[in-house]
Amino acid sequence: GPAIPRRDRKSDWPRYCRLMLMFFKPWREAADLQEHYVCWADAFTNFSENCSDKVKKMMDNMQILHECRDSRDN
Repeated sequence: GPAIPRRDRKSDWPRYCRLMLMFFKPWREAADLQEHYVCWADAFTNFSENCSDKVKKMMDNMQILHECRDSRDN
């Protein structure tokens, strides 16, 4: 499948926000992910400010994987 988007690339940010919400926010319908927010980034910002430290650590580890690959390839 497609790679997990990076959070440090502006072009990937909306996709990253949507995917992190799908992975970590409880939901039954797609509308539950975005709630009343107009864009994925706003919904994700609200979620990330209130999610558990465990979830934050998992999201950080996903980014660290990208950074390790960058270091390997340099």
